[in-house]
Amino acid sequence: MKEPKEHYENHLGIFYSWMLGDLEPKIQAFQEYLIQKKLTPLNKEVSIDLGAGNGLQSIALARLGYEVIAIDFNLQLLKELEETRKKENLPIQTINADILTVSQWKNQNPSFLLCCGDTLTHLSSKNQIQEFLKLCYETLAPNGNLLLSFRDYSNPLQGDSRFIPVKADDNRILTCILEDEGEKLRVTDQLYEKLNGSWYMKISSYYKTKLSTDECLTLLQDIGFQIVWEDIYQRMTTILVKK
Repeated sequence: MKEPKEHYENHLGIFYSWMLGDLEPKIQAFQEYLIQKKLTPLNKEVSIDLGAGNGLQSIALARLGYEVIAIDFNLQLLKELEETRKKENLPIQTINADILTVSQWKNQNPSFLLCCGDTLTHLSSKNQIQEFLKLCYETLAPNGNLLLSFRDYSNPLQGDSRFIPVKADDNRILTCILEDEGEKLRVTDQLYEKLNGSWYMKISSYYKTKLSTDECLTLLQDIGFQIVWEDIYQRMTTILVKK
């Protein structure tokens, strides 16, 4: 069983951008979502994107006027983000690091932290999730906002529904397989790739931590966050809290 970082470096990160497809409509949709939720910067504000990947959230934030610190443990995805940053001359600083290092940027006085796209459940346990949320609280400027999005796996898929067809084209077929293992969910990314006329299978698994919406809300409130709203965006539980 691989750690999430190793899974991304040796498997998922290699075809992640192909899996996502055209990023631009997703960036625009997220940008519009932030505008709708009144999460645009009033002045010169710093935002930290935790688990930035190839930049879906970071690019939207920068286009809205935030100065963005984009943190991710996968260098390949950050390089893709860096290419977009240079092309558009966006105010984004990319940092190859674990999201648990967030407090190192406390002196930047960030008004907005984000951890989106199920990054939160990549942490190894609920205790580590709690630790991370505490670090976010300590790092945020007074009255700052934290935006989280994750999949609620408290009612895991059963039977054939555990097999999720993600994407396919003439040369690749990607299936995600979910297996409930108590406190954790085993996630297997199964890729069939066509090379020189023959199909080859590449497969890798890692664990996600099962976290329900109610558990997350309780953790946030116990730390001291104020719940602003709870929503479903792109089929994920999405929560905004304020320090």
